[in-house]
Amino acid sequence: MKRASERELLIINIINLRHYGLGTHKQVDDYQYGGGAGMVMMCEPLDNCISDLKSHHEYDEIIFLTPDGNTFDQKIANRLSCRNKLLLICGHYKGIDQRIRDMHVTLEISVGDYVLSGGELAAAIVTDAIGRLIPGVLNDETSALTDSFQDNLLAPPVYTRPYDYKGLKVPEVLLSGNDKFIEEWRFDTSLKNTEIKRPDLLD
Repeated sequence: MKRASERELLIINIINLRHYGLGTHKQVDDYQYGGGAGMVMMCEPLDNCISDLKSHHEYDEIIFLTPDGNTFDQKIANRLSCRNKLLLICGHYKGIDQRIRDMHVTLEISVGDYVLSGGELAAAIVTDAIGRLIPGVLNDETSALTDSFQDNLLAPPVYTRPYDYKGLKVPEVLLSGNDKFIEEWRFDTSLKNTEIKRPDLLD
């Protein structure tokens, strides 16, 4: 991400919602209607913030990070990496007022079936997964194309020196220099790994 930022391949702006908060204390949350534990992020500060940003930029997606969103995966990362401008909304407390979701949000993403204290960590995950796919970010652009999940398979095992470590040796095919055999071995081991560890991906 540092390299991408330095090369201006990926520009990240962090907006403090408190700048749009209400009153002396810059309030951004309030009790929820109907009672119950937990505060809710208010409509007005979020709407003012998003509307202000939209007046300066045209966003391809306005994304809300939420446990009840679409589960983030490599396909979504691939699709979003082709977009130009994204706005990510990080929730807090019990979430954001539903009306913001109705008015502004175009995509809802979950990073897993668990709850975080805030959406910032989820936003960092999404940003990293998308950013590394942008051409020029990785030293070898083909590296991202052979990652796990790119073709619905887990990546094959990888090895480096030494050849023999405590009696455990690198598979001979990787030393053969035969690209065709190596690719076949990688595909076969990827398939076996996926069948054992994540058979659901093969569906």
